[in-house]
Amino acid sequence: MIIAMAIAACMAANGWRLRRRLRGLRTLPPGDEGEADPDYVLLTARHVEVPDRVARAAERYARENGLGLLDLMPRDIPVDGALDLARHTDFGAYRDDAFGMGRGACHAVLASRDAVAAAGLRAGERDPDELGAATARLKLYVERADIAVAGIAGHDQTAFRRARMRALALVIPQTLALPQTLGAMAAGYLLVAGTLAAAPAAGLLLALWYCAVPQLIFAGAPVRPRDLHRVSLLRPVHVPLSIVRTLAAPRTGWERALLARREEARARYRAELERGTGRFVGPRSPECPWCGSDELDVHVTARDVLQGKPGRFTLERCGNCGHIFQNPRVTPEGLDFYYRDVYDGLGDVLAERIFTSNTSWYLARVAMVRRAAEPRSWLDVGTGKGHFCRAARTVLPEARLDGLDFGAAVAEGAQRGWIDTAYRGEFRALAADLAGRYDVISMHHYLEHTTDPLAELDTATKVLPPGGHLLIEMPDPESWFGRVLRGHWVPWLAPQHLHMIPLANLLDALERRGFEVVSRERREADQGPDFAASAAAVVNRLGLDVDRPWWPRVPGAREYARVLAVLVLAAPLMGAAVLLDLLTVPIARRNSNAYRVLARKNFG
Repeated sequence: MIIAMAIAACMAANGWRLRRRLRGLRTLPPGDEGEADPDYVLLTARHVEVPDRVARAAERYARENGLGLLDLMPRDIPVDGALDLARHTDFGAYRDDAFGMGRGACHAVLASRDAVAAAGLRAGERDPDELGAATARLKLYVERADIAVAGIAGHDQTAFRRARMRALALVIPQTLALPQTLGAMAAGYLLVAGTLAAAPAAGLLLALWYCAVPQLIFAGAPVRPRDLHRVSLLRPVHVPLSIVRTLAAPRTGWERALLARREEARARYRAELERGTGRFVGPRSPECPWCGSDELDVHVTARDVLQGKPGRFTLERCGNCGHIFQNPRVTPEGLDFYYRDVYDGLGDVLAERIFTSNTSWYLARVAMVRRAAEPRSWLDVGTGKGHFCRAARTVLPEARLDGLDFGAAVAEGAQRGWIDTAYRGEFRALAADLAGRYDVISMHHYLEHTTDPLAELDTATKVLPPGGHLLIEMPDPESWFGRVLRGHWVPWLAPQHLHMIPLANLLDALERRGFEVVSRERREADQGPDFAASAAAVVNRLGLDVDRPWWPRVPGAREYARVLAVLVLAAPLMGAAVLLDLLTVPIARRNSNAYRVLARKNFG
C-alpha cells in the first residue's frame, strides 16, 4: 500500500505540473472575417483548415502583441498531442523567451512574411513533422512568439508523432525526445500493472487513479481534447496501443529525406575512414608553443565527446609554464573531418538548440563589459551564427554588433538580423580592414580552437584602439574537476580544443602586449555541473544516437538494442553524477570550469 501511495503521489505531482503548464495557454480572442493582413502568412499541416475569422483573429492577436510567430493549438487537440507538447514546454515561459527555438502543436502557424522569406520557407500546406521543423526554425528569425488556443479542428497525428517530436528539437539531442516520452508513458503503465499484480486491492485503486489523472490535467485548461473521456476510461489500453502505433508508423517523407542525407554522409565518411585516421594527426612537437620549453609530459588522453568520431587525442602539459596543448596536433584535414556536422550540416539543429539555451552566459559577458565601459561598437570573433550578438542586442540596442567567423554560419547570422556586419575569414587575415573600428573585441571560447593563440592576441592588439577593451572567455585547465574526471572532462573537448591556457599565462600575455587587466571572473563564468556533463558525454559516447553516419553500418536491430541498453544505463549513471555534483558544491564554489578576463589596451 505504501508503494502504491508513493506512485499515486508522483502521478499527482506530474499531473499538477502539466495542468499548471496547460493553464498558462492563452485563448485566441474571437474575430471577424475581413481582409488578410499582408504582413503575415499562414502555414498549415495537411487537411487542417483555418477559418477566415480565426486567421483574422490570429493576425490581430499577433500584431497587438508584437509577435512574429504564433502557433495555433486546436481547442480539441487529441490528448497525446497536447501532453507531448506540455511535457516539454512551459507555455508561459515560452511566451517570454526571446531566444529559444520554436514550439507548437503542428497544426497551423501564423508567421511574419519577412521571417518566412528569410528562413527560406513557403506558405501553404505540409506534413505535420515538416511544419514542426519550420516552426522550430522560424523562431530564430523573429523577436517574439506565442502559442494560443484557437477554434480549429484537431487531428490525430500519431502517424507523424515520432518525426514531429524530433523535428521540433524538444530536447538535447533531439533524438532523445521520443524515448523520453514513450519511456515515461511505459514506466507509469508498468508501475500500475506491477502494483496490480503484487497487491490487487491497492493496485485496483491505483489503476482507477491512473485513469483519472488525464481529467485532473485538463481540468480548467483552455484545451479540452475531443478524446479525453475515451482516453481516461480506456487508459490501460490506450497507452500501450499509442506506444505501438507510434513506433510502428511508416517513415514519413521528412524522415526519409533525413535518412537519405544521413546515408549520403555515411558513404563519404566510410570512404574517408577506409583510408585510415593516421593522416588526421601531424608530427609531435618537441617544445611548448607558449614558452618554448621541452619539459613536456602527457597530461590527459581524450576522445571526441561531442560526436564519438574515432580517434584518441593526447594533451601534454609544459612543466615550465603549465600550458596544456594537443600534441601531436590534429592536421587541417583532421580538423575538417572532426568539425564536420558539428555546428552545421547534420549537426545544425542540435547546435542551434544548445546555443539558444546559453542566453544567461551571453548576458553575463555583456554585464562584465558594461561595468567598465558602455560599448558603442563590438566585434565578436568566432561568433558562429551570432547567438551572442542576438542576446547582447537586447541590452545594447544602440551599439553596432558585428561578428567574424571562418565558416559560412556568420552570413546566416547577418541574414537573421543578429549581426550588423558579418566578416567571413580568419581574424589575422582581416586585421587591416578591422583596425580602429571597435571599442570592444570579444573572444568567447575561441582562443582554445586556434592554432596560434599568441598570434591571435597580437592581432587583437593591432585592431583595438587605445582604451579599447578585449574580453576573453575560455575553459579553465586548472579546474579541480578536470584533474578528477581526466579524459571524460567535457571542456577538454578533443580534438577541437588545441590549446588550454592557464589564467596566469593569459594575464601575463595580455600585460606584455600593453593591456591592463580590468577584471577577471572564474566562478561567474562556470559552464554548469561537471559530473553531470561528463556522464552525459559518456552516455553519448556509448552510442545514444544511431544516426551517426561515421558508424560503419546502417542502424539495425543491434544498434537500436544498444541504444535501449544505453538509455537503461543512463538513469543510474546520471543519477550518480547529479549526486556527485551536489556533494562537491563546496569545491565547486572555489573552482570553475571556465574563466573570463576583461582587459583594456593602454594608451601610448
